[in-house]
Amino acid sequence: MTPTDVRELTTDDEIAAAFPVMNELRPHLRAETFVDVVQRQRQGGYRLFALFVGGALVALAGVREGETLSRGPHLFVDDLVTRSADRVRGYGTTLLGWIAALSLELGHARVWLDSRDTALTFYQSVGFSATRGVPCWIEASDLVRPGRA
Repeated sequence: MTPTDVRELTTDDEIAAAFPVMNELRPHLRAETFVDVVQRQRQGGYRLFALFVGGALVALAGVREGETLSRGPHLFVDDLVTRSADRVRGYGTTLLGWIAALSLELGHARVWLDSRDTALTFYQSVGFSATRGVPCWIEASDLVRPGRA
């Protein structure tokens, strides 16, 4: 069996090397700004972890600690992606298991994430429960009414 290793990516070089994999999940990102965006998010508590198999980066998870009135204290998964050439090999499940252990280590009983419809079956297969909430968004400028700005 090929050895696996999970490491937090913190240096500019480590983060830049993760761009091709993250770009598969987030195609709107640009290589030339990716490191700066991740480093800014790190200042707010975002942590980027990579799963390496035989020294190759095969999966990424971006997580942050959170606490909300509706969810309580938790670890939130912002990003989870396995390199397309390595999907269906169990690497996403492996990384989620590692994230769950981290969550418990940090004192959080729950892991939360938002799922696209296309990934929901995968998350349910590893034990996630889907909620009925639907994320909604709007451009703030579209919501501002005259006289409120």
